[in-house]
Amino acid sequence: MNFIVGIVVLCLVSAEVPAKVSYLVGSAVLERNMKKYSIVLNTQLYTNDVITTGDESVCEIQFSNYSLTRLEPNSSIRIERKEQTRKGIFSSIFTSFGEIVSKVTKLNKGDEYQVKTDAASAFIRGTTFKTMVGKDGSSQFSVFEGKIKVKSLIEGAKEVLLDENFTTKLSKGQLAPLVEKLPMQEIENFKSKFKDFMDRGKLMDELRSKVDKKVDETKDEIQSRVKKSCLFF
Repeated sequence: MNFIVGIVVLCLVSAEVPAKVSYLVGSAVLERNMKKYSIVLNTQLYTNDVITTGDESVCEIQFSNYSLTRLEPNSSIRIERKEQTRKGIFSSIFTSFGEIVSKVTKLNKGDEYQVKTDAASAFIRGTTFKTMVGKDGSSQFSVFEGKIKVKSLIEGAKEVLLDENFTTKLSKGQLAPLVEKLPMQEIENFKSKFKDFMDRGKLMDELRSKVDKKVDETKDEIQSRVKKSCLFF
């Protein structure tokens, strides 16, 4: 019974606290319920929270599924949704403006992770990519590890698979994105600039694997105990 309670408590904590601030340089502001607060390290973040970075500031967010999101200077996101569906856990982030880099851990079967802008949405299952939203509302997605699916918000638009080392840009109201290969220099610059971030992402992948393994072992132990207890009836 203690094992069951432990797993339930873990799930509740993950549901109630979708994310926290895991890295901060400079200043960032949290907007919650029409009020603004200065963000500090380990600030807990909830659905509908808006996080905005200042000049020369960087804010990194760790989500309960061990994915990481990094806001570059003068950038803003909103934690839009995190809920348990019949298929799995659905998470959604809205990028208002600026540049964010995401390292999404490999998701469990049925889970979904979405990054939205005013122009498009991207669906991810385990990858490293960058989202840029310009002042004109245009959205650019660049993939540096794995793959993502990008879709314009225009009715009737089809998903476009964006492979590793490719980029696409959409304007508001544009139906189909233009896909291009990333220049090698841009790929090298990204790997150099965000090396520490990507290293932390790898640690999150390892931690996620260890936690999943522990949960599976605990479930097996519970099932074994239940089977044994049934033998006495």
